[in-house]
Amino acid sequence: MAFIKDIYRDEIRDGWLVTVGKKKVWNCWLELWQEVNRICRKHDIKCWAYAGTLLGAARHGGFIPWDEDMDLCMFRPDFNHFCDVIEAEFDGGIFEIRRKTFSSIQICNAQTTLLGARDLIDKTGSKGLMIEIYPLDVAPDGTSSGFFAANAINELFGTVYNFPAILNHVQGGRLTVNDWSVIETLHNFRTLEEKYKFLSIYAAGVFDYSFAVIWAENFARDKNSLSYQKEWFRETIYLPFETVELPAPVDYDKVLTACYGDWRTPVHDKIDRLGVIYSADIPYKKFLELIDMEKIFGTD
Repeated sequence: MAFIKDIYRDEIRDGWLVTVGKKKVWNCWLELWQEVNRICRKHDIKCWAYAGTLLGAARHGGFIPWDEDMDLCMFRPDFNHFCDVIEAEFDGGIFEIRRKTFSSIQICNAQTTLLGARDLIDKTGSKGLMIEIYPLDVAPDGTSSGFFAANAINELFGTVYNFPAILNHVQGGRLTVNDWSVIETLHNFRTLEEKYKFLSIYAAGVFDYSFAVIWAENFARDKNSLSYQKEWFRETIYLPFETVELPAPVDYDKVLTACYGDWRTPVHDKIDRLGVIYSADIPYKKFLELIDMEKIFGTD
């Protein structure tokens, strides 16, 4: 089904060339969105357009012509619920999980291809065109409980990805936010999947400790990174987006202002985040059988 008008015609949008190839990618993303929306409605899960996708909905009524991804977000409890039900929903269909971590889940279409240089080394897993969903976790909100919850999650995030730093912190005589038994329990899980599960459950357990939310990976990188008030998401409205509508937080203007400042003034982003090679027509399994990856990406 075509969700993009004039899908087989190149056009100029906002001074930017939008090719048939890009329109077909956009259409694939909207097909994925329809599937995510179906699952969310079935399981009573709230989901909103996020980042550049929310900006595109509010400013362009569709995709930003120079944007190269489609992003959604959920509050942590709903994100965990979504991750719990998604595999059964996708069982045997054309939609697959490309990647699932504590910080996001990528949903892809197995009848398409999205490959980067690192796929030359790792040819396992799904590699179709995808959309990404991010969980929003608690952020500092000026209260002691919010400060504790956000920093506790950040510390456990560090336990997963850089345990030696946590250990050095303690051996240097400094205190941890969490009880050491919690850190040790998380560290002792043998697989990343088990660690993600533990951390996700913990994050859901402290979700009501703060009135603010943030993408936890941003907070781990920069404790001064932007956060949003939960109140801004108190209701869901729908904004026109190409030929469909996407859910947005009722105070999307405040969300976008926090993200971009003067979000109504377009700024062209020339970074190509889509990938090195992609196809909306060729299934990635067939692509990998027929393509010479070393010739495309090189071996140097």
